[in-house]
Amino acid sequence: MMTKLPCCINCGRIRHTKNRASKQSLRTISNKKHRWLHDLLLARGVELASEMIICNQCRAVLCQERNHRGSKYLQVTPSDDYDDETDDSQEQFEHFDLKHILIANIFGNGDDDLYCSWCMKPNATMMKLTLSERISLLLEHRVYISRKAMKCSQLCCTIAHKRSQELTKLSTEQVIELIDNLMTELGTGWSLSQLEDMTTLVAPYMRTSTYRTPFEAVCLFWVKLKTNLSFRQIGTLFKITTSEDNIRRRVEDTLHAVTTYLNNTIVSNNLGVAHLTRIEALAHHTSYSGIFFGDQLSMMWDGTYVYCYKSNDHVLQRECYSGHKSRHLVKMMSLVLPDGYVLDLIEPFSGKSNDSTITKEILSTCANLQHLCQAGDVQIVDRGFRDVVEEFETLGYDVKMPGLLGKNDKQLDTTDANESRLVTKCRWLVESFHARFKKWRFFSERIDQSFLLNIGKLTRIVAACLNKYRSLINDANSDEHKYMAQRMVNLLNRRSELERTVNNGILSLRKKWIPILNIDNNFNFPVLDVDFLRDYTCGTYQIKQSEAYAKAHLHEYDNEFELQISPENDQPIRCRLHSRHSNSTRYFICVQNDENDEEEPSKDHYCQWKDGKKTVGCCGHIATVLWYLGYARHIGWKPSSRTDRFKEEIISC
Repeated sequence: MMTKLPCCINCGRIRHTKNRASKQSLRTISNKKHRWLHDLLLARGVELASEMIICNQCRAVLCQERNHRGSKYLQVTPSDDYDDETDDSQEQFEHFDLKHILIANIFGNGDDDLYCSWCMKPNATMMKLTLSERISLLLEHRVYISRKAMKCSQLCCTIAHKRSQELTKLSTEQVIELIDNLMTELGTGWSLSQLEDMTTLVAPYMRTSTYRTPFEAVCLFWVKLKTNLSFRQIGTLFKITTSEDNIRRRVEDTLHAVTTYLNNTIVSNNLGVAHLTRIEALAHHTSYSGIFFGDQLSMMWDGTYVYCYKSNDHVLQRECYSGHKSRHLVKMMSLVLPDGYVLDLIEPFSGKSNDSTITKEILSTCANLQHLCQAGDVQIVDRGFRDVVEEFETLGYDVKMPGLLGKNDKQLDTTDANESRLVTKCRWLVESFHARFKKWRFFSERIDQSFLLNIGKLTRIVAACLNKYRSLINDANSDEHKYMAQRMVNLLNRRSELERTVNNGILSLRKKWIPILNIDNNFNFPVLDVDFLRDYTCGTYQIKQSEAYAKAHLHEYDNEFELQISPENDQPIRCRLHSRHSNSTRYFICVQNDENDEEEPSKDHYCQWKDGKKTVGCCGHIATVLWYLGYARHIGWKPSSRTDRFKEEIISC
């Protein structure tokens, strides 16, 4: 049986494998970068195949045909960074229509629904790219990917295929669509497709009027919450043509109507203790909550608030006044699951109520909560809930709360400090939800009394839409998160030897230590990378604080990082850092390192701060010493000078 020789897909010329000249006269055009040839061949009625070659003669003819069709086209030379990838005249030039806009130094034409966005191979089993993957390709590889982009269902490669000849050229319609989507998200907080989906939910209940369509009504509602503009300003933006008094009334009526419809359609299915079964709620565990507290249902409680104007009604004024904040406000209680999914945002409560009294009211009146939760479930709270711990325990719940200092104590013991770190590692999700929630300026500024009637509905609508349309805040179930959670559990029962020697009087932090002059030349400290610091601190929060602490310390000591070593033992080093809350408070920090141990160069630490005995991670003061000595000074870090001019304008008396 004769083997079929490869031939030109256009003219049928055979490629002889033994003839070198024949080999050079034909080339493969199956790759996506030859899409322009595919289009011209299809226009000629040629049937394309998965593997295609073309002879130089046919290719030259097709090039002339393309140039003849595009006489109004321009030639653009690719970026100099990719010149080494070009091997012929076609790959050195791209043609684009004047109606298209060229995006400099960005590659990919957005036509990735037929090809894998990573390896560029067609006809594979593919799945749609997520938004984070599209952003990653753009930032790390300078590849533009459309919303319809696909990828191989299995990991095909770790580095995206370079596309030096596939310049990003967007039509004016595509650019307008991107700009419209961006402006819509800036003005409402949601993308165009998300607003359209909301419209489909409320449209059956809302008729189109002379002044607005259901879609415009939904946009008007979210513009009010996102920008907190007045009704008249919003009416002007939406070009409502009527008298000034009627503009305000029509916008207000539309807002209240949309509030009712969204509350009836979205909230019931995406928020509330009863909208999830226990099995569905348990699926929101993360690696941290599961390894720290077991497989029981974990739930975080925290209160948030919305400021309001002072009322002429004396009773209402007293009910809304918060002595803690010294302002008038109403409170809501957030119930959040470990991955940031909002279980419920419960009713507005008076401003004078604290978290404990609000929780007692919820536990006594919310029957659905007792149907969802069982004995042994974990309730994660902050110290403001200390007065309601007994009520939780009476119902059989296990309460996890950061430790409290005793009457004459200055520091938490090691066990309480370590357990507090486990709590804060999980509890930050509820604070992150409140930060998301307050991005709608209506809730971060003072609201008028007229909105108090609907404030509960408005807050629940935002929370329900965050559940429905936004990704989870922290879907921490990767191997990296599991490793970190297990590492924290392993450190739970460890005790600092430095802390023991200091408390037993073996090592004194207050007597005179030997100062280290010119640490860059006279001091050896192991070089640390960001990954080690992240593992040592068990997160990133303390590392983020380090820059501000280091800047203040350098400012205080004339750009020198003051350190001392013990006269008895040159292993531990001592540093004294200020408190960010008090001018008169300073904390001694003691750190022990071993520059010969590459795997664990930092051996031990101790700080005088109230949480300084913990061994699960460390406090921000210790992180500052490690970050500056082991990392920042080696990369040439300099403190930011942006706020220095602000301080110069402030006169101290």
